[in-house]
Amino acid sequence: MPIQKAGLLTIPCELRNAIYTYIFDPEQSEHSQTVPTRPNELAVALKLHDGSIQHNERQKLPARKLTMLRTCRQIHNEANLLALSMTPFIVEGECSYPDVFDLRSRPLSLPKLGAIRHIVLSARISHLRALNEAWCGLPFGHPSLQLDTLTVIPSRPECHSRAFAEIADLSQTHTLAYVFCETLKTLRKVNCVEIRNNGCFNEVVWRLFYRSLVYRLWRWGGSICGIKFESGELQPGGSAVKENQWFRAYLGDNESRGTECGEEDLDPMDRSTAQR
Repeated sequence: MPIQKAGLLTIPCELRNAIYTYIFDPEQSEHSQTVPTRPNELAVALKLHDGSIQHNERQKLPARKLTMLRTCRQIHNEANLLALSMTPFIVEGECSYPDVFDLRSRPLSLPKLGAIRHIVLSARISHLRALNEAWCGLPFGHPSLQLDTLTVIPSRPECHSRAFAEIADLSQTHTLAYVFCETLKTLRKVNCVEIRNNGCFNEVVWRLFYRSLVYRLWRWGGSICGIKFESGELQPGGSAVKENQWFRAYLGDNESRGTECGEEDLDPMDRSTAQR
């Protein structure tokens, strides 16, 4: 009896799942710049980009990985929800408004939209006001989303770098600290909010914004608010990346994730002032 050659669709489903997980893992970066000419409905539904935003010195091409779902119906049925749960979708600033996000996401069915776990929002600071003014405690105001990570990358218009830039920076830090403080107080269905600088502010202003946010949350609830923080740089140790800081706010109750709000960045003088 001739030996039948093994193929992807003939091997046990456990092995196929392991292969799918490896393919769609965002840490398994592809350096090829070849992007498919025919768009994938899953990739364009939320205006998915092809790696224009870099993180950890890698260019991710999630749109290219999603093309595997067009191979055949069986692979699509088996892997589409897993692919959506592991793919970081990148949306532009206008999608911060719930009505625009709902319009853009309509090509996805509710089960597919609910499978998404990672969204990157790249938006001007003015658009980020929607986070606390229109979301009503839900990511993008959508009840079907349950995110593991929400990454926010603030940006400014080019004219911001000209006259009165330092005064404008201080004003923007106040706005951002207020927006994120009010958002984190009520935000549900999100495990981790990551905010990246990506050159929006210099190191001093970025540190001021971070300390202001932590201080506001500490005054609001202190250690009982249940928010943990950690911070760092995208490429530690390099003087050229001093403006590429990030920090994460964990909204869960896991004590192993960072430090309770108010314990990490407030020095004794700040605490004594706040207690008066």
